Amino acid sequence: MKILVIRFSAIGDILLTFPVVEALVDKYPSAEIHFLTKPSNEPVLDLLSNKVQPRFLQESLVQTAKQLRGERYDLVIDLHNNLRTFLLQVFLMKGSWHRFRKLNFQKWLFTAFKWNTLPKVHVVDRYAQAASVRPASVNLAVSNTNVVESLPSHYVAWVMGATFSTKQFPLSKLIETIERLDMPIVLLGGEKENPLASSLQAHFPSLISYVGKTSLSEAAFVLSKAKVVVTNDTGLMHLAAFYAKPMVCIWGNTVPAFGMYPYQSAPVFHAQVSDLSCRPCSKIGHNTCPKGHFQCMLNQHSVEISEQITALFYQEN
Repeated sequence: MKILVIRFSAIGDILLTFPVVEALVDKYPSAEIHFLTKPSNEPVLDLLSNKVQPRFLQESLVQTAKQLRGERYDLVIDLHNNLRTFLLQVFLMKGSWHRFRKLNFQKWLFTAFKWNTLPKVHVVDRYAQAASVRPASVNLAVSNTNVVESLPSHYVAWVMGATFSTKQFPLSKLIETIERLDMPIVLLGGEKENPLASSLQAHFPSLISYVGKTSLSEAAFVLSKAKVVVTNDTGLMHLAAFYAKPMVCIWGNTVPAFGMYPYQSAPVFHAQVSDLSCRPCSKIGHNTCPKGHFQCMLNQHSVEISEQITALFYQEN
């Protein structure tokens, strides 16, 4: 049996398919499972340790269809569901197709008019419904190559990155929050967060920064050893959830009601400015605040966030 799972992007969305992939492995132990995504997402699939075979989008959809046509898939789980995946089905004309409902109209109503008609169901569970499976636990392949020797025994992992600026906790609020904390803090993020990390370290020299220094697998290792994770709404938030870490999630223009909060049973505190009439303003994010005030982040309560981090860090296991 051959199964194709489709999710083109982004890192967080692909990570959220993992409980479904693990469930497919359990349900069809002899099946060959392929995963179609963008070539840039190969490091994400590497975390599954050969449980799936990557297949990558080509320069044109016709080339992609030619690559896949010979596979003769028995089952296709389309977790992206857009025009490109519909055309792929037309080109392939084989197998049983199961599609995830993206609910874009409901998301538009929520962002445009603040009418929340979205189901109170996590996107992982909705992915699983599309695949006719129950979400399974996720076991990741991670590497500690560059980090293991310098990590404290207990620390807070602080994820600084976000694809869009309106989802990123700004420097002024970071300073306000961290100055109230007394535990070791390890910073994580991509290369574009280096200036932010450097500015923060100028105020707090004791911070340990792995910003721009780790692979995705190494970042997973850092998250797996943390006592608490503090994170923006970003891919590493979902990665940390696989380790059931106590978390403080800082929300800007997006909201947990979109159904993409950490999928875990461990304690999670959602830091958000709930009384803003302009929020949520986008299902993904903006490079700058559309209103120009950025109150969804600048009005965050630093004292409350620091208190939540402290309480989670010092709680007895």
